[in-house]
This record gives sequence, structure tokens and C-alpha cells, in this order.
Amino acid sequence: NKQNSIPEDYTFQLGTIRGSMQCDKRILEDLLAMLEAAEEDGVNLTICSPYRDLEYQQMLFNRKIKRYMNRGMSYMEAYQLSSQAVTVPGASEHQTGLALDVSCQAVDYQLDERFGETREGRWLKRCAPLYGFILRYPTDQTDVTGIVYEPWHYRYVGKEYAQDIYKKGLCLEQYLEQWGK
Repeated sequence: NKQNSIPEDYTFQLGTIRGSMQCDKRILEDLLAMLEAAEEDGVNLTICSPYRDLEYQQMLFNRKIKRYMNRGMSYMEAYQLSSQAVTVPGASEHQTGLALDVSCQAVDYQLDERFGETREGRWLKRCAPLYGFILRYPTDQTDVTGIVYEPWHYRYVGKEYAQDIYKKGLCLEQYLEQWGK
């Protein structure tokens, strides 16, 4: 997160989800099992944004700043607002290969708050912890996470932790603070 950048010596192996989409190889089995379970339940999930390298994250962040500046904001105002929607490069979970954005046809495959109200979004929120994933930026935790509600953003933390975080109704920051995991 913004308070904890990715260490420069952090390394991992990439595994291929499908096509050019990749993630940390260690989460691939659980991710594919989750997607298969969703399909068996008649839920069609689409991975929109898995692993991103630093350059791509920088491009997304700069693009968001530019959009805000084009609306008349100063650079600092645009930077501050951008960092609530796009994580600062070097601190994005996407760069670790452990996070991914998910969408569905009901919201035209957009990363949109409406996803949380779709059948797919509700299934994912309920079932993702069984496969080691948590909803990373819940609606009521913006003040803790520093990121606005993103019902499409899921982070792998492992099955045991994901289920515990879900049962306790916490965000990752609160869980780590309380249980020091």
C-alpha cells in the first residue's frame, strides 16, 4: 500500500493465467480453481487486470493525474486524488502478482462500483476467501486503506487468512494491525 512500498529485492515467478495475463505463479492453482468453481455455479468472471509491471503502473497513474489536471486541478490536487484511485507506482499490489481486477458482462467488463451488486460480484465477495482471495478495498474502509471502494479488486493472502479476514469483516490493514500476521 502507499505506506509500504514493494521492496526493491522482491522477486517472484510469473505464471500464465491465459494469453498474456499473468500472476504470481504461487496463486495460479487457487485462482484457476476459483474461476472453475464460479463457472460451475453459472457465474462468468473475467480477469481484467492481473500482474502489472512498474512501467505500466506508472502510465496508469500519470494518465489519471492528467485527467484531473485537464479538469482544472493543480498537479498536487490531481496527484492526491489520483492516489486514491490508482496506487502509486512501486506500491501497487498488481506489481506483486498477488492482486487482480475482476469484472463481468453485466457491467460491460468495466471496473465499476456496480460490479459489487451484480450476481458475479456478490458470488466473488462470498466465495473468494475459500480460494485465498479477499476484497481488498471494501466500501466502508476507505479511511483505513486510503483507496476508494473497489468491488473488483481482489488480493491473494492464502486460504486461512482470507477466510479469517472475511469472517472478521476487516480490511487487510486492520487485520495486520490486530493480529500482526
